[in-house]
Amino acid sequence: MNSQNPERVLFVDDDPNLLSGISRQLHGKFQIVTAEGGLEGLRKVEHEGPFAVVVADMQMPEMNGIQLLTKIQSIAPHTVRIMLTGNADLGTAMHAVNEGNIFRFLEKPCHKDTLEWALQSALELYRHKTAEKELLEKTLYGSVQVLVDILSLTNPMAFSRASRLKTYCGQITKLLNVQNVWRFELAALLSQIGCVSIPSDTLAKVFSGDELTEDEKKMYNSHPALGSQLLARIPRLGAVTAAVSGQLKAFKDFPQIEPAGELPADHGVLGAQILRVAIDFDTLICRGNNSAHAIGELHRQPGEYNPLIVDVLKSVQTVEVEMETRVVKVRDLNNSMILAEDIRTRTGILVAAKDQEVNLSMRARLGNYLERHDIPEDVRVLVPRGHLKPQTAVSK
Repeated sequence: MNSQNPERVLFVDDDPNLLSGISRQLHGKFQIVTAEGGLEGLRKVEHEGPFAVVVADMQMPEMNGIQLLTKIQSIAPHTVRIMLTGNADLGTAMHAVNEGNIFRFLEKPCHKDTLEWALQSALELYRHKTAEKELLEKTLYGSVQVLVDILSLTNPMAFSRASRLKTYCGQITKLLNVQNVWRFELAALLSQIGCVSIPSDTLAKVFSGDELTEDEKKMYNSHPALGSQLLARIPRLGAVTAAVSGQLKAFKDFPQIEPAGELPADHGVLGAQILRVAIDFDTLICRGNNSAHAIGELHRQPGEYNPLIVDVLKSVQTVEVEMETRVVKVRDLNNSMILAEDIRTRTGILVAAKDQEVNLSMRARLGNYLERHDIPEDVRVLVPRGHLKPQTAVSK
């Protein structure tokens, strides 16, 4: 990837003389890169992008301009595409615009002023699209970070579980060869956001496997709905919200649209099914089961879990870390540390839970308590020297 020159223009043509002439003609006005033929053009987009604009000839061997620009649209959707060709019949133009979503259709030979005007217009469109994308991403990630920070402050146990689920869901998605892994990791990280309304002692019973009262069961089972309501107003999180909403739903309760042996095409449905597996797998592991026994327990409940997802758990890695215990000052905490003990106020209120990773929000909160002399100055932490290590199946 080349992020130093994001407004480069790629010209693709099978005529090296034409490419050389364009490079000379536009030198000093645009950042020009050339490729001889569609295959080389596609390779440059994949390995040397991003390009602000791609200008492609229509008639090229192996891959014509429409095929190239259509592929580029899926690889680099923000790249603006222009067709430059001597084949100027109306049918070709309409085909190019409809199938390749082409921004401009220019006829060879193209006058220098016309070409420069088209490129300048394309760059303006690219700037608009990328500025809008950046704004949306900052809004999205900022909103998500606020929610995650709130969860870490109000319910450390739920936050710790969400962090583990993120690890599991990311690995499961990669093992299933599903695209957009970030979407499933984000769904996992936000999956417990509805737990802000659940008392810590109730969550502790859930995670430890203690028997819940009917009211506690109802409270816990309602957290996905609350979480999806909190996420519903954040733009571009439709699939994530759907996954959070359906995380406790049994596999048999989803409409079986896809043929047997295929994963759901809908990422919201697939995300929910992955979360259901990851949540119950994590619960079994946290209760002292080894990986093989946990997988066996899931297999023994037909209809509850997508079997394709359960099958890849045997290759899932869990975090195994060598720990060095240290006693540090609260003011010296940093993000590489993990709490080795609960931090409570002098009246017994839980401020931060054992095994929680230190983050900026935690440090700020602990600093406030420390100023009021409500917590001890020293805290025991674990400095991990860990690595991801596959769990081996152990027969009971």
